[in-house]
Amino acid sequence: MPEALMITSSFLPGHGGIESYLAELCTLLAPRVAVMAPGERGGEPLPHDLPYATVAGPGHMLRPSASLAQTVATVAAEMGTDRILFGTPWPLGLLGPRLARLGLRYASLAFGAELFVPAAIPYLKKRFTGSLAQADLLLPMSNATEQRLKSLIEAGGKPLPPIEVMRARVDLERFNPSVPTAHVRSWLRLDEDARIVLCFGRLVKRKGVHRLIAIMEELTDSHPDVVLVVAGTGPQEARLRRQAARQGSRVVFTGRVSEQQTPSLYAAADVFALPVADRWFGFETEGLGIVLLEAAACGTPCVSGRSGGTVEAVVHGETGLVIDATDDNELRAALDRLLGSPEEAHRMGRDGRALVARRYPPTHIPEALLRWLA
Repeated sequence: MPEALMITSSFLPGHGGIESYLAELCTLLAPRVAVMAPGERGGEPLPHDLPYATVAGPGHMLRPSASLAQTVATVAAEMGTDRILFGTPWPLGLLGPRLARLGLRYASLAFGAELFVPAAIPYLKKRFTGSLAQADLLLPMSNATEQRLKSLIEAGGKPLPPIEVMRARVDLERFNPSVPTAHVRSWLRLDEDARIVLCFGRLVKRKGVHRLIAIMEELTDSHPDVVLVVAGTGPQEARLRRQAARQGSRVVFTGRVSEQQTPSLYAAADVFALPVADRWFGFETEGLGIVLLEAAACGTPCVSGRSGGTVEAVVHGETGLVIDATDDNELRAALDRLLGSPEEAHRMGRDGRALVARRYPPTHIPEALLRWLA
């Protein structure tokens, strides 16, 4: 019998960082948690061959309605639990106060980027901070997200609930420098001696892929063997493809990458780049950048924009370079530095893996969460 029911609209078979993180967390906690998630995403059904129970929720589960609250309460009662764990505090976390009135307790994880919308819209902000303040426990993914949560709650005049940073976890066996990479260049139709700058993630404007494409022509003047590989999909993909075609840049788009291919792609890269930048006056930031940790675990040095928790994922000058990604000259100089100094790049990649092993062990679960489940 599960001790808590996780409620999330972001879950398998989705391929994003949040989806993967929540699935791995539930595997670690199995069978102490069950999951309610959308019954279908992108035409693919919710998996059932998992080490924890899953329940197909109604529709896309994006609207925190009274009817959804009643459905959640009914499922929880059938499972014999009174604890609800939200995968993110927005939008479904708004169900919290409704569920509390139905006799349920709740806690929530928080990644960071999802805080943007409710924090920016006044009538949502009041309701959102109220739901945060009433939680039994908040579990942000980074120190930066923790500070955002505290600022939101305190600005709303609410008392702070218990908060404990829940570090990301990286599977060091799956993500390691020794994974096979020989096939990657043939898969991408690259020359064997091509050097790869990799950007991997959901293709949204905040991630800054357009900045990488913009500097590629000048970067290849200094490093003619360099190719930018853009991995992932998202709403900006068509626009980015047009930009690359207009500029004639050496850019390869992979589309969606399977979980099996992901570690090899990281390990084959010479540099991993995530030129992310804050948007909307700092309301929209990067929570942590799990892709930075996965790349580092594969021994690949990182260049990251300074946004939210990225400064925790990359230690400037030690495991990579942290820059103002809105400055094209700074971004180009950082890539030029690592591409032009293989020894420094190798050292940063080695130290990056050591940092991940030390700070983000794959089996870490906060004591506060374990106590809440007990």
